[in-house]
Amino acid sequence: MNNVTLKQIRAFVAIAAECSFTQAANSLHVTQSTLTSSIKALEEEIGMQMFDRSTRAVVLTTQGALFLPAAQRLLRDLEDALENLQMVAARERGSVAVCAAGSFITYVLTPALIQMASHYPGIHTRLTEGTTQSVAQMILSGEADFGVTTLFQPIPELDTALLLTDAYGAVCNKTHPLSEETAPLTWNKLSRHTMVRLNKANGIRTLLDMEPKVAGLFKSTAYEVSGVASLQALLSQGFGYSALPALAAKSLVVDGLRFQPLTRPNIRRQLHVVKKKGRSLSPAAVTLFRAMIDAMENMAPDSTVDVVFTHDEVRAFCGI
Repeated sequence: MNNVTLKQIRAFVAIAAECSFTQAANSLHVTQSTLTSSIKALEEEIGMQMFDRSTRAVVLTTQGALFLPAAQRLLRDLEDALENLQMVAARERGSVAVCAAGSFITYVLTPALIQMASHYPGIHTRLTEGTTQSVAQMILSGEADFGVTTLFQPIPELDTALLLTDAYGAVCNKTHPLSEETAPLTWNKLSRHTMVRLNKANGIRTLLDMEPKVAGLFKSTAYEVSGVASLQALLSQGFGYSALPALAAKSLVVDGLRFQPLTRPNIRRQLHVVKKKGRSLSPAAVTLFRAMIDAMENMAPDSTVDVVFTHDEVRAFCGI
């Protein structure tokens, strides 16, 4: 049965519908001899006759009548599958999953999703906030098409490209003594004040722990929270300060807190886009990726946030 072809199945269904080799050949735009050869090959392969032929009519045999529904279903399923592929290629249908840092989702992927949805509403999208570790895990497991996160060491199984960097600064309430500093704020000025840190699962914290010039300043920190929302609750009440990258601090500044860039040393977080090594992105994923790049290019100028990708790097990353 391995030698039964799609061409033979189409010929069989067409003859059954037309009850005529001549009319079936016309409907398939082939010669009658070609159609006859296809049916002969099908019958030889399965070892039984599919049609009773006479000078006046062509009718299905009992075996042919039993096989017809399965043959029709096979052709319908194939047509539906091909139509679905064509719609995916045309971005009329499809899905994309992205795992990224929360601040990147808020300020880059959200406007990118809105832009994409206005042109391609049929693409189903899932955005998941994740840490460096969870982003890598979701990419490697196939749960996400691509991710955006900090990377502290190369991961051989991932393709990566640097997208942007953002500067660390101190975030505090307007009533906090740090907000009264007029000169450039240095890291050593922070040690006299209460710091609220993100926990070690967060890449924002990890980067500071890896910086030898500042890590020692905060070893005795007594207050840790799991996310930026918890920071907001404390800082908005005037309790302490936190050190965050500029993009992560944006939502807090909107809430009435202040962000002051830190110097000596100047520390910048790097956000990379990552995907499974050697894998090309689906049409839906490429569409969101391009919208993401547009959103980054349309970001308001900000000295604390630098978009550093090149379009050649983007094309190489996507495989387009």
